[in-house]
Amino acid sequence: MREIGLFCGTFNPIHLGHLLIAECARDQFALEKVLFVTSPHPPHRQVGLLAGEDRHKLVEAAVASNPYFEASRLELERTGPSYTIDTVKQIIADGVTKVNLIIGGDNVPFLKDWHNSKELLSLCRLLVVPRLRYLSDDHDESVIQTIAQSDPEQVEGADIRIVDFPGIAISASNIRKRIGLGKTVLYMVPPEVNSLIQTHCFYKSREDLNKCPK
Repeated sequence: MREIGLFCGTFNPIHLGHLLIAECARDQFALEKVLFVTSPHPPHRQVGLLAGEDRHKLVEAAVASNPYFEASRLELERTGPSYTIDTVKQIIADGVTKVNLIIGGDNVPFLKDWHNSKELLSLCRLLVVPRLRYLSDDHDESVIQTIAQSDPEQVEGADIRIVDFPGIAISASNIRKRIGLGKTVLYMVPPEVNSLIQTHCFYKSREDLNKCPK
């Protein structure tokens, strides 16, 4: 493969916002493929995750119908802590010419805390997705200023681009909350993902879990 997008995340669960982000990045930067890499036990993210294998099954279901999307097991098969730089290096070793790392604008201030972050930025192009609070006529400038202010020395010389993302008010945390309250999330997640969530009683409240098939 020549040039790919790398979209790492907990995907807890994957939803239409994730898919729209990937499609916007793929289209804007002419990416051959976007890899969705499910993080098993990410160093910087939350407790209470659905099991990695279960989240990966949801990702597989979400991307199955799109030939430009692929669910990757790279980090699930790695033992020990999972760092993005290790994933990037492995993908490059497998013959990818250029890696485009897709991240949300809300992660930008924390780039300096990522494992070997300066080396990471030297190995890939960073595609930053503006979050809703950045969306305005000058959102490109706002995000770039945030990046520069986070650690000017670290990002010097890095290839950083802004994804033209229209914004969508869907979050994984809200989806989990709605499921726990017994509310529908259809059309917040793809139908295939919704079906798996319902079948396996993912994210259900303790009371509702008692009603699920054993």
